[in-house]
Amino acid sequence: MAYSIAIVEDDAQQRACYADALRTCDFDVLEFEDRESAIASFQIRLPDLAILDIALKADVGGGYEVCRFLKQQDGFLPVIFLTSRGNELDKIYGLQLGAWDYQTKPVSLEYLKARIQSLLQIRQQLAAAGTSEGSRVCNSNIEVGDLKLNSKSMQCFWAGEEVNLTPTEFSIVSALADTDEAVSIGDLIKATQQGVVEDNTINTHILHIRKKFKKIDADFISIKTRYGFGYHWMRE
Repeated sequence: MAYSIAIVEDDAQQRACYADALRTCDFDVLEFEDRESAIASFQIRLPDLAILDIALKADVGGGYEVCRFLKQQDGFLPVIFLTSRGNELDKIYGLQLGAWDYQTKPVSLEYLKARIQSLLQIRQQLAAAGTSEGSRVCNSNIEVGDLKLNSKSMQCFWAGEEVNLTPTEFSIVSALADTDEAVSIGDLIKATQQGVVEDNTINTHILHIRKKFKKIDADFISIKTRYGFGYHWMRE
């Protein structure tokens, strides 16, 4: 059965271009031009992956609301924001909503297809029994000081309070907490199983992760930057 890919994009020409390219890969492509039609369809059946623009006609944050709806229905549904809005705050907010990726237009169709294949592979592995060995999430729980990770449920706790991490963020935290040493950017990319992710995307994920921990503990400083290399989870 073909994977279903939803494209929510108000520009008909761009939407058709993406849809035609994905159909050559035998995806079942669903096209929507606004938030209302997309959500109405998703209430009946969820796609396997969604590509969202942020501004949908006069609805300047419509894509964000579609993402919010999808994540309420399935927290592990891959969402890609594909938008002309390249502001860092937009990117951070999109990731905070649970998007797995954020790409700024224009993007090559070959890159987009590769990205989709990568994220669908991650989703398939997460859906399988247990956690993927390749994601570097340990089968046993991890406890480091105030940090507790439950790999089976993919839950993260800090000082007894749950930190709501996306699957990608969970993989990054697990990779950091699973060793006494600093972890390189390259190894963090491998940990997320996102082979075409960029270094700056890892940095953005780390920024987002820190903000989530700081909402619980304003004095949180456990993730240290190793400039020119990667990051280190500091043990007390």
